[in-house]
Parts: sequence; C-alpha cells; structure tokens
Amino acid sequence: MNRPTLMHEESKKTYSKPSLDVDQQIALFAARGLAIDVPLESAASYLSTVNYYRFTGYSIPFQIDRETFKKDAKFSDVQAVYSFDRALRTIVFSAAEAVELTFRTILAREFTRKYGPLGYLDPANFPNSQHHAECLKWLEKEFERSNALCAAHFKANYDNPPLWALVEVASFGTLVRFFKSLERCDQNIVSSVYSMRGDILASYMQHVSVLRNMCAHHARLYDQRFYSFKPLKEWKPLNVQDTRAFFYHCALLYRLMSPTDAACFDRNAWKKELCVFLDKMPVSPSCDPHRCAAVPLTPINSPLWI
Repeated sequence: MNRPTLMHEESKKTYSKPSLDVDQQIALFAARGLAIDVPLESAASYLSTVNYYRFTGYSIPFQIDRETFKKDAKFSDVQAVYSFDRALRTIVFSAAEAVELTFRTILAREFTRKYGPLGYLDPANFPNSQHHAECLKWLEKEFERSNALCAAHFKANYDNPPLWALVEVASFGTLVRFFKSLERCDQNIVSSVYSMRGDILASYMQHVSVLRNMCAHHARLYDQRFYSFKPLKEWKPLNVQDTRAFFYHCALLYRLMSPTDAACFDRNAWKKELCVFLDKMPVSPSCDPHRCAAVPLTPINSPLWI
C-alpha cells in the first residue's frame, strides 16, 4: 500500500527519525551541549506543554550548528527568550490590529465615496477584469463562510452586501489583494491619507498582513528574518538598506499608524510601551537578541521612529 504524502514529490526522502519522550528530548539537548540548569522535572513539565520542535526553534541563536550549542548556553536562557517573545507578540499584534482596522475603514470609505456601496461589483471600475474576478471570488467566499451578525443580516435581506460590510468579514490578506487590484489613481486616493504612493502602501500593508498573521499563529518574532521592504522615504538620510530584521517592522508599524486617532489607538503610547519592553530583552553570554532583532541599545531614541 502506498504511503500518502503531503508534498507529492516522490524524489524526497521519507522522514524516519523516531518520536522522543520528554526525558529523551532533555537528554538530547544535554548531549548537544545545552546546560540543563533547571530541575529535570521542571524541564520535563515545560517540554510537555511547549513542543520540542518549537523550543528548538527558539534555541537556534544559542547554537553553533544544529548539533552543537554555544558555550554557556542554558535551558533557562531559551525559556527566557521564549517568554519574552510571547509577550512581544501581544504588543506587536495590538499595533498590527490598529493598522489593519484603520486601513479597512479608509479603503471602504474612499472607494464607496467614488463608486458607491456596490461599486466593487463593476469590472469597469478596475484595470484588470481577471484580477477583479479573482478578488470577487475571494470576497464572496469569505462573506459566505462568515458567521458575523452583519454578514447574516445582509445574507437574509439583500442580494449583495455593501463594501463597508465586506471589509468587516474579509481577511486582511484579501483586502490587500483587493487594494492591489484597484486603479492606480484609486490606490493613491487611499494612500494619500498616509502621505505615500498607492503601490508603496500596498507593499507595506502586505508586510503588516504577514506580521499580523505571525502574531496570530504564535510564530517566533524577535529573531525572525522577514522579507525586506523598501525603506520609508523618511529614512533616506539614514541610508537604511536591509529591512529584514524585526525592529524595522516595528518602525514601519509606527509610521502606518499615523492616521489613527489617539482616542482609538495612541501610537506614541504604544511606541513607549514597546521600547520599555525591548529594554528588558533577555541577554546571555551566548546570545544577544539586540543583534538578532536589530534593536538599538536605547530603542526609544532610534531615528527610525517617524
């Protein structure tokens, strides 16, 4: 009987390593040079709730290679970074949420102001009929599967929902796709609120969508290497080149929160909270998270905040 495969590529090897119980996992970490500086029962309890493979991901900055840890690397060091990153996701997610909700509002407002509440259905309002049709399929699919009260109301009473209802149930990724499908002049109407070009805003919102999903799905943030985005025009005097590190994405979030109302979300209060938290980044002899994440020693004073 043929074994089913997720990859559908016959040339790839079949994974054959055995499953390890928590005691064997601890022994393997120790054999690779990670000092188990917590009680064994505590380490076992920890790995019983935090997936071994997930814990291994957080241990990467403490390793020389996959089989060898750096000198002085300790189990508690990895735990400290894990706890730090978990709290960091909460802070970053709040900003990504503010950016997303504001973008949803501005997109729906500006588009319907020009084309009306059902203007998204007319291919004449879009430069590419194929892209428009694909976006409609995504929007329809997400609207139909939504259980939100607003979706139920429009399903029961109207043949099509207005765009301002759609933006409440569509995923952020789908809305970015919809925004990219607009005429450039219509993109620019939305992006003028952010004082930037439409194509640039579309690219930045794509990055925020990725960051938001990483937070929502518990991905590792602090030492992640993101896709590089084009540096903000205000950063030109700083000669910023590589924007893949985490801290640059925090500065991007701050810039994209500029249209938010302080009564709804105070971006300066968020920046202060984030910087105070980043000042507490756990540092050990074998790993410096500041270097991994490109966080300056005094983040609040970074010229990236604009």
